[in-house]
Amino acid sequence: MKLNKILKIFGAIFILSITACTNMPEPNHSETIKGLILTGHHHPGHPWQETTRAIHDALKKDHSILVDITSNIENLSAYKLSNYDFLILNYCNWELPEGLSDHSKEAFTSYLRNGGGLIIIHFANGAWHYSLPGAEESDWPEFRKICSRMWDHEGGSAHDNYGEFEVIINDTVHDITESLVSFKTIDELYYNQAGDMRIKPLLTALSKDTGKEEPLAWVYNYGKGKIFQTLLGHDAASFKAPEFQEILRRAAFWVSKNE
Repeated sequence: MKLNKILKIFGAIFILSITACTNMPEPNHSETIKGLILTGHHHPGHPWQETTRAIHDALKKDHSILVDITSNIENLSAYKLSNYDFLILNYCNWELPEGLSDHSKEAFTSYLRNGGGLIIIHFANGAWHYSLPGAEESDWPEFRKICSRMWDHEGGSAHDNYGEFEVIINDTVHDITESLVSFKTIDELYYNQAGDMRIKPLLTALSKDTGKEEPLAWVYNYGKGKIFQTLLGHDAASFKAPEFQEILRRAAFWVSKNE
């Protein structure tokens, strides 16, 4: 067999293997959506500046997604939230006992009940909780309905050591995960998160600590609002997997749909 023919065959095999691994179609959205990232404070081990940039960069790879960023959580009430199709919570009031103002609580809940979308990232599920060190007075019970699985410092919430693990696509038919394949990431694998709402995981991973497949992402509703919660997203490296970036983009469109 001639050398150039052999090279063509191997080239075709290589292209097919790459396609099978990524299995992510190019974005093709006719509509434009706009989101607001809420950030500005966090647990000291969660570099919110880096993760906010990583989230922003992942979303902006689809030119149909417009993104604003605020580092003042009280802009929940200062901004006109109806201008946004979705919010992203990348914030935790670690050691900030004053919590969220009543005006911002009302603006946040009204936005969601009326059909606004929300994406909750990683340890944002520890915000405004009675077990939060140095911020016990910030407890907001309604947030436990908005955030279906929360980090409870009194309830045994924990995570595997930071490191590499495989994320399993647990639901292959949902709009957010359809056609995607399992992927490797570097992150903290959370487990023992508190909450009673039944969830159907979109993503799972095998915990070295518990020996169980732990849920890492799921969807649900709060009023008319649609919410995507993921426990992934510890630092900038945790957002490098192309599959996770695609999941975030798809989640933005999914939570933005009023159905």
